[in-house]
Amino acid sequence: MVRRAVREVPLDTGYEPQAPAPADEGFLQCVRRVAEERAPMRYECLAPEPACAPGAAAPRGSTHHRAWVIELWPVRDPATGEVVGVGTAAFDSSDQHAARQRLALLQEAGSCIGTTLNVTRTAQELADLAVPRLADFVSVDLLDSVLRGDEPVPGPVDAAVVLRRVAHQSAAEGEDVPEAAIDLGGMDTYPPFSPPARCLADGKPVLSGADDPDFAAWIAGHETRTARVAEYGFHSVMATPLRARGITLGVAVFTRSSGSPPFEPDDLILAEELAGRAAVGVDNARRYTRERTNALTLQRSLLPRDLPKQAAVEVAYRYLPAGTGAGVGGDWFDVVPLSGTRVALVVGDVVGHGIHASATMGRLRIAVRTLADVDLPPDELLTHLDDLVTHLSTDEEDIAPDEPYVVSGEIGATCLYAVYDPVSRVCTFASAGHVPPVVLLPDGTARVVELTPGPLLGVGGLPFECTELELPEGSLLAFCTDGLVEARDRDVGLGLDRLCESLAGPVASLETTCDTILKALLPKSPSDDVALLLARTRALHADQVAAWSLPSDPSIVADARAQTTRQLTAWGLEEAAFVTELVVSELVTNAIRYGAVPIGLRLIRDRTLICEVSDASNTAPHLRRARTYDEGGRGLHMVAQLTQGWGTRQTPLGKTIWAEQSLPAG
Repeated sequence: MVRRAVREVPLDTGYEPQAPAPADEGFLQCVRRVAEERAPMRYECLAPEPACAPGAAAPRGSTHHRAWVIELWPVRDPATGEVVGVGTAAFDSSDQHAARQRLALLQEAGSCIGTTLNVTRTAQELADLAVPRLADFVSVDLLDSVLRGDEPVPGPVDAAVVLRRVAHQSAAEGEDVPEAAIDLGGMDTYPPFSPPARCLADGKPVLSGADDPDFAAWIAGHETRTARVAEYGFHSVMATPLRARGITLGVAVFTRSSGSPPFEPDDLILAEELAGRAAVGVDNARRYTRERTNALTLQRSLLPRDLPKQAAVEVAYRYLPAGTGAGVGGDWFDVVPLSGTRVALVVGDVVGHGIHASATMGRLRIAVRTLADVDLPPDELLTHLDDLVTHLSTDEEDIAPDEPYVVSGEIGATCLYAVYDPVSRVCTFASAGHVPPVVLLPDGTARVVELTPGPLLGVGGLPFECTELELPEGSLLAFCTDGLVEARDRDVGLGLDRLCESLAGPVASLETTCDTILKALLPKSPSDDVALLLARTRALHADQVAAWSLPSDPSIVADARAQTTRQLTAWGLEEAAFVTELVVSELVTNAIRYGAVPIGLRLIRDRTLICEVSDASNTAPHLRRARTYDEGGRGLHMVAQLTQGWGTRQTPLGKTIWAEQSLPAG
């Protein structure tokens, strides 16, 4: 029976073999065991270059070794049969050991390179793996277009090449890479005769060294590189192109310094294999970067760039895309001014990620704005939005599965729609499966708003319900998507508790509060999109609103005009009296003639002057073109011409017709 004792040390290729001297303690123990057990054994060891005794210290700067196999057997006395000595025979097995090490390195590359969809990280993984097992210094340079996610030109790269340093690694101890002539992120130009440029032009790896005139000319043409070569004694270089799917992405340069043997053809084959695996990972990351950039561009173009001016609330917002490979999601928010100085606050989330989710988000946001302009109540608006999502899902089911650039399947989304009225200080909420908002009252109390949760958009068949909440002036409402409250604990309840705690701190500006919330609730790299919308409520006081109840009597129109004039005079808006009287006269007359009691007149003075006439009829007026001899049909045309805008909204008791005009200068 042959026993084996193995002593493992990192191995690389070396010089001509010289048998190691038997001074290693492990070797001596094997000798003793052979003598005691009277059985042959095998001892494997690694000796540093130049050859020295097993276990002896390697020369300073040397990291390469030779492999030896030593066979040991007992030597017996022919006469007595007693063991009188131990015989040894040493064999140089460096080639076989190096082959095993190369295979192990390639196998490890499969699990260590391309672990993330990040271009820079993938390049650094290649450099970390190759040092010091293959080279003493490795640098990876990529085309700028690869970092942007653009599509590089197919085929080899011609002429002088300008690349950006994205990764490098050194065998020197410490975190710094003193051998680097180019800093990370820096640009470098490779002349056409240099080994990196030659490998890029030919699409094949290049082995070069100090005896190559092109290598010497390349080093001499760069002052910093010349100094590094002289300081560290770089004498052997391999340049391998990073190519994947017929596209050249960059170049990896492997270098050995003094104390290490030159590269051999087998090393060039190994470097080419490593570079090929890294190139696939880099290209995958580049494609992901391109798709993510396109999705972000689409999503940001669909989100509001600047929130509209309105008097009901003070707002601030944050939107953060996902920081992982999940891709861009379909989170959105919006602030929509409504009639009567009211405002709609919207936040929603489309199920899924990617361009498809962003496009669906854009559709839903536009639909919400359109329905908000009709002044529908929150529950009715979500009902119409639910029908829209159902139709979109049906349309996508009809698309052929193999049609390019289309992702078929059901569409799911959540939405929270709230309308705040600064006159009554009442906020009306309706939810379609969305995270409830949090309210911070002026006394410092923060709590979750209890809503009646409705189903997700697209489910259909179930009603949505409204929840009304009267808010003191200065209350703070926080709307968010689930990416914020589920980022740390994966539990909405715990996340909402954290949100309440972060809101209940010292009073600060809304912008500062946004940053405080994100810092308290989010990790460094959130796994899902996050949308946060903060709204601090304002209120219109009694000196800004005037309201009257009117009987259904045509003679009351003159009194309505007179009351309007007196009120405008009290507000100092005499210049607006003439137009406002005409509007009041027309709207009150229509309410008396076509509407039903009770009839009300209300004037609101804020950033604009708003005139509202309400009645108990649900029939909405519409513009029509009056013929030459018609006695009626011109009133609303006159209102539309004299005011900045007009419209109708349905109320629980009927309808309200409103007209808005700009305030006089000054």
